[in-house]
Amino acid sequence: MTEVREFKDVRRGADVQGQPVEAFMAGLEALQGEIATARNQVWQRVADGTLSLELVKRLCKEYYFLGKWYTSEFGSLVANAPDSDALDLGSSEHLLHWLQNLADETGFAGDRNHVDMKVEWARQMGISDEELLSYRPLPESIGSVFTSLYYMRRSYEEGLAAFGWAGERFAASTGYAKLMYEGLRDHYGQDVENFKVHAYAEEDHGAQADYLLRKVAITADQQRRIRRAVEHVLCLRNARTVALNRWLEEPGALRS
Repeated sequence: MTEVREFKDVRRGADVQGQPVEAFMAGLEALQGEIATARNQVWQRVADGTLSLELVKRLCKEYYFLGKWYTSEFGSLVANAPDSDALDLGSSEHLLHWLQNLADETGFAGDRNHVDMKVEWARQMGISDEELLSYRPLPESIGSVFTSLYYMRRSYEEGLAAFGWAGERFAASTGYAKLMYEGLRDHYGQDVENFKVHAYAEEDHGAQADYLLRKVAITADQQRRIRRAVEHVLCLRNARTVALNRWLEEPGALRS
């Protein structure tokens, strides 16, 4: 007679109710204030024209690294959008937002491909393609980028939290793109399209990310995973800011 095995009953009936959404989002804001404490002084030195040209070149390579890898992962957010089965695109919110974002980043929405804009900036700086490809980024940059990419693949709400809320939204709040664009134009004679575009695009993308995250931060499980993604990404972004600021301690970091 064949032995019949009994499988352990895994049903627990756990409570799936999370915090009220407004309270949860307020907690994320408090978490950001606790973690993201460093202020990027390198942007300020570009803004006032005192950052050495060599460090501007190094910063350019850093931005290329960020753009190349972030752009390559946008498809995950599109594919994982929870309303991808809506009757039509006009009925969707998540899918439509990320389709527009993907089209914008890859040059199909009016502006040029965002990776190409960073390559163009590198060539303005006299950086060869080989130098750009062989650049070794800050360890904190590598950690920040690939942690975000991990969450973008893991689930929609975690990807939205990591890239949209803790990424685009946080970046827009710093005003870095305007600082970089005006500083490079006024003090280095460079009209860098990449920062001109991000000066207006990221603010809108960040506001949309906050709105969309509220739609998927409902259950206790969603909130737990969102909070973890935000915490990890902000920790690494803050560490990257600290590492960038250490550049200013190098001999010759500043010019008159």
